[in-house]
Amino acid sequence: MFTDQEAYSKLKKFVGNFPDTLVVLGSGWNKVLDDIKIIERISYENIFGVKSSVPGHNGELVIGQIGEKRIAFMSGRFHTYEGYGAEEATTPVRVFAKSGIKNLIMTSAVGALNEKYKVGDFVILNDVITILQVLDNPLKGPKFIDMSQVFDGKLRQKAIDVSRKLNIRYREGIYIYYHGPNFESPADKRALRILGADVTGMSMIPEVIVARSLNLRILGLAFVTNLAFVKHDHKEVLREAEKAGKKMKNLILGLIKKING
Repeated sequence: MFTDQEAYSKLKKFVGNFPDTLVVLGSGWNKVLDDIKIIERISYENIFGVKSSVPGHNGELVIGQIGEKRIAFMSGRFHTYEGYGAEEATTPVRVFAKSGIKNLIMTSAVGALNEKYKVGDFVILNDVITILQVLDNPLKGPKFIDMSQVFDGKLRQKAIDVSRKLNIRYREGIYIYYHGPNFESPADKRALRILGADVTGMSMIPEVIVARSLNLRILGLAFVTNLAFVKHDHKEVLREAEKAGKKMKNLILGLIKKING
C-alpha cells in the first residue's frame, strides 16, 4: 500500500477539488450509486496501490453528484482481517481528510447481539466499544483523543428524522469491533453482549478512531443482516443486505439532501 503522501499525490491527479462529504459504503450499501450522477470512478489500486478483495466491496472511489452537491463514496473499504495493519487500513480516512472532507458517513453490515433487534433493522450508532482494537490501534504516539462523543449529535438527529420520514425501522445502539475474518463463537457473542454492545462487525472502528483524531463530523449507520446467536455466513449477510438495498439507498440519499439542504 502507498504511503499517505503517495496516495494523496495520486488522488490529486484524479480529483482536484475534493467533496466535503465522504460516505463509506459497507457490505450491501452500494445501491445508492445506482441513482446518482457519476462524475468519476477511480480504482483503489490507482490511488492506494492495492485492491479490495472482499466480496460485496467494489474497491473504488466514486465521485457523484446529488442535486448541486458533489459527494465522495468509498465503494468498499480495507479491513484488518485482509492482512492490513490498522494504520494501513485507515489510510483512506487520513488522505481524504487532507483532501478536504468534513463529514464522514460510515456504513456497515452487522450482527445483532441485542435480542430485541431483528434482521432488517437499521441502527443509528450512538457509541462504540473500542477495547478490542487496543492491540492494533491506528494511532501512534501520545495522541490522547477524546472519544466521549464519537458520533455527531446533529448528524444523528438528521438520520433519525430521515428514517422516520421514510418509515424505516431503526434502532439506536452501540457497535463493538470484532477483528475477524472468523465469525464469533457463541461464547464470544455472550461476552460481547455482557460488555454492552448491541451489534458487532468487522470494520468501522479503526476508521472512526482516526476520523475522531482529525475532528471530522462522523455518523455511523449499520444494517442488521443476521442475528448473532443464529448460525450464519457471509453469503447470508450479502443476501439480506441486497434485500434492503432500496431502503439503504433512500436513507443515504435523504440524509445527504438534509445535510446539504
